[in-house]
Amino acid sequence: MVFAAVRLPAFLREAGRREWQFTLRTFSAGMLALYIALALGLDEPKWALMTVYIVAQPLGGMVLAKGVYRLLGTLAGAAMAVVLVATLAQLHTLFFVALAVWLGLCTLCASLLRNFRSYAFVLAGYSALIVGVPAVLQPDQAFTMAVARVTEIGLGILCVSLMSVLVWPRSAGRSYLQQSREQLVGLIRLVADSAGGRLDAPALQRRRQALITSGMALEAQREHALFDSARLRRHAGLCRRLGHEMLALISSVGPLNTYVNRYAERHHQDQVALLLADIARLDPEASPAALRETLSALYQRARELARSLRGELLSHDEQRFYALQLVLEHSAELCDRLRSSVALYAMLTDQATPVRWRAGTSRLHLDYGQAWRNGARAALALGATVVLWFWSAAPQGAAMAIQVGVICALFSTRDDPLAAVKGFIKGALLATVLATLYRLVLLPASDGFPALVLWLAPLYLLAGLAMARPATVATGTALTIFFPLLLDLRPVQDFSAAPLFNNMIGLGLGMGFAVLAFLLLWPGDDAARARRRLCRDLCRTLGRWPIRRRRPRHEMESQLYDRISRTLPRLDPDHPRDGELLQGALAAVTLGLGLLYMDALCRRGVPASVRLALTRLIRDTQRALRDGDQDRWLALAARADTVAGQCQRAYDSAASDGERRRLVRAVVRLRMQINIIRGNAGFFLSGSGDGPWRGLEANGAA
Repeated sequence: MVFAAVRLPAFLREAGRREWQFTLRTFSAGMLALYIALALGLDEPKWALMTVYIVAQPLGGMVLAKGVYRLLGTLAGAAMAVVLVATLAQLHTLFFVALAVWLGLCTLCASLLRNFRSYAFVLAGYSALIVGVPAVLQPDQAFTMAVARVTEIGLGILCVSLMSVLVWPRSAGRSYLQQSREQLVGLIRLVADSAGGRLDAPALQRRRQALITSGMALEAQREHALFDSARLRRHAGLCRRLGHEMLALISSVGPLNTYVNRYAERHHQDQVALLLADIARLDPEASPAALRETLSALYQRARELARSLRGELLSHDEQRFYALQLVLEHSAELCDRLRSSVALYAMLTDQATPVRWRAGTSRLHLDYGQAWRNGARAALALGATVVLWFWSAAPQGAAMAIQVGVICALFSTRDDPLAAVKGFIKGALLATVLATLYRLVLLPASDGFPALVLWLAPLYLLAGLAMARPATVATGTALTIFFPLLLDLRPVQDFSAAPLFNNMIGLGLGMGFAVLAFLLLWPGDDAARARRRLCRDLCRTLGRWPIRRRRPRHEMESQLYDRISRTLPRLDPDHPRDGELLQGALAAVTLGLGLLYMDALCRRGVPASVRLALTRLIRDTQRALRDGDQDRWLALAARADTVAGQCQRAYDSAASDGERRRLVRAVVRLRMQINIIRGNAGFFLSGSGDGPWRGLEANGAA
C-alpha cells in the first residue's frame, strides 16, 4: 500500500527506449572518460566527467557541434587566462579588471549569436575564470593549469563523441529530414484547410504559432545536421532555401484564410471556388512528383484565371474585383512556394536530381542594447564579487568568483534569466545533498574503480533521464555539473569534510550573488515587458529595414520570425491578450512584406505618378513604425487609401497589360495594408510609440 501510493517522477515514469539509450550511452562515456583521466593521473578528472554530461545531446550531430564549439571556447578562454597571468600576475587589480572586461565582452558576443556559436563565447568567458583565478595565485603554474583543463575537457569531448557515433547512434541529418517532412506536411495541410474554410481565426493562429516554433527549431537543427551528414553539407544551400520557402508559406496563408472565411460567399465566382476546392483536396502524403505536378497545374490555373478576370470592367463591382484578385494572387504564391518546397525536399532525399539553387542567407534578430546590458551585468557582478573577496579575505572567494562568472555568462543570454536559473538551483541543491552523502558516507567504504562505478550508476542514470526531458533538463544538467565539482574526485582522494564544506559555501555564495545581479542589474523581462519588447522590436525592425537596398524577402521573414519565436513560449494563443499580441505580430510580418512588394512593383514599372506616391507611402510607413502616434497612424491609413485611388485611376490609361497587372497588385496590397493598420493599431502604437501594452483594443482605430 505504501509503495502503491508513491508516484514516480514524470521523467522516470515516462522514460522510453530513446531516453534509456541516451542515459546509458552518456553514462558509459562518462565512466570511460573518468577511467582514462584517473589512469593518466590528470589533476582534476572531474572535468572530463563533467564535460561528457555538458556536451551530451540526443543526436550525433548536436554532440559533434557542441563538442567542437566547447573545445574552441575552452582554448580561447585558457589562452586568454595564460596571457593575462603572464602580463598582470603582479597587478591583481588590473588582472581582475581585465578578466571582468573579457567576461563581459564574451557575454555580449554570446548574446548576439545562436546555438553552439553562442555557447563557444560563453565558454571562452568563463574558461578564462576557471583557469585564470587559481593561476593568478600560482603564476608559475598558469600554463600547466591551462594545458590540464584543455586536456581533461578534450578527453570528455572525445569520449562522448565516440559513444554518440558508435552506440545507438542517432543522426542529426536523418532527424532534420524527418522534421522537414513533418513541417512540409503541416504546411500543406494548413494551406488545404485554409482554402477549404476548415480553420477559423483562433485555429489558424494556433497552427501558425506551432509552425513558427517548429520552423525556427528546424533552422537550428539544420546547423547540427551539417556536422554528421556529408550529403547535407554538399547541399547546404538547398537546406537553407527549403527553410526560407517554408517560412514564407506561414506568412502567405493568412490573406487566403481571411478571404475564404469572410468574403468567399459575398464575392462568389465559380472558377475561383473550383480552384479553392482543388487546393483544399491537396494530399500531403502523395509522392513528391505527384505533388509537384498538381501544384504546378494549380499555380497555372490561378495565374490564368487572374489574367482573364482582369479583363472585367472595374465599374461593375470594384470590391468583388479586388477581392478575387487578392485570393488568386495568394493562391498562386502558395502553390508556387509549396511546389518549390516539395522539389527541394525531393532533392535532399534523393527523390529528384539535385540542381543548383540560389540559397540566400538567414538573418536573426539582434538586440544590441540587451547584449550590452548582458555583458555589463556579467562584468559588474564579477567585479563586485572580487571586491567582496578581497575585502573579506574569505577562503571561498576564488570559488565564489568563478561561480558568479559561470552563472552570469550562462544565463545572461536568456530572455528571463531568473526563470532559467531556477531549475539550475534545484539541481545544485540536490547535488549538495548527494555529494555530502557520497563523500562522507558511501565512497570511503568502497575500494577500486568498479565499486565507484556501481555507486555512481544510480545517480547518473537518473540524472541522464532527467536531462532527456525539456521540463527537467536544467535540474539534471546542474546535478551532473555540481556533483563531481563538490565530490572532487582525484587520483588520490581526500574524503575529509572541510574541503567539501568550503566548496559548498563558495557555490552557495556564488549562486546567491549571481541571482542578486539578475535581480538588481537590468532584470529579465516579465510577461508584460516581454509583450512590450516584442511590439517595439518588430516595429523598429520594419521601420529601419533598408528596403531600397533590395534585400530578399526571406531575410526580413527570418529576422521577424526569429524575434517572434523568442517570445512564443510565453504566449497562450487562447488568452485574449496573448492571442491579440500574436495576431499583431503576424500582421507586422505581413505589413513588412507588403512594403517590400510595393517597392518591387515600383522597380518593375508603374506610371511615374504612382511610383512616386508608392515610394512616399513606403517612407511614411517606416517613419510611423519608428516613431508613430495615433494621429500619424490614422493619417497613414488615409494616405494608403488615397494612393490606392491613384492606382485605380491609372488603370484605364496604363500603357501595357503588364502595367495594368502591377497596378491591380498595388491596389490589392494597399487595401491589405489599410486593413492591417486599422485592425492592429494598438500593436503598432505600442511598438512605435514605445507605450505600455494594453491590448489591441486599447488604441484600436475605428
